[in-house]
Amino acid sequence: MHDRLSACLAELSRMKAGDFLRGDVLGRDLGFRAGLQYFDRTLELFHRLSRCDFGQAPFKDLASMTDDAARTLDQFHRVLSFTGEDVENPYEARDLLIEEVRQSFARISADFERVIIQPRGWGQYPSTSIAVTIGLCLLVLALAAVAYYSTHERGVADRILDAVHKAKLL
Repeated sequence: MHDRLSACLAELSRMKAGDFLRGDVLGRDLGFRAGLQYFDRTLELFHRLSRCDFGQAPFKDLASMTDDAARTLDQFHRVLSFTGEDVENPYEARDLLIEEVRQSFARISADFERVIIQPRGWGQYPSTSIAVTIGLCLLVLALAAVAYYSTHERGVADRILDAVHKAKLL
């Protein structure tokens, strides 16, 4: 799976959004200028993906990204080989190719986020890591309050420490 993904990513990384204009072949009216922004953002996503380490990625996620890369590569090959010949309406056919790339971006970026952006290890479960982070912040704030009031007003510090001991936090 790693080899297949690497091959797709290597080919995608060689592509540039400008390669899809094709105005010299198709003419200014039939070129893919309207899809340039969609091609560019999709390529950028795969360029970022090619710089990532997949050593710890689960097989399911790796397979999903590999399928996304292969599908995108197929879409881009169809755009690059499009001549407008042998189709009833070349403008409609071109627009369908652009729309296919545009619509696939949401799925690809969701897969990308799940595989690459999700935390590994300690933060494996986001709700747990959020709870731990909030707890640590509250503890730091409580200790800062105790430190402040212990130097300025001893009675307030004693009440804070009593509340902490009653809650059995320390």
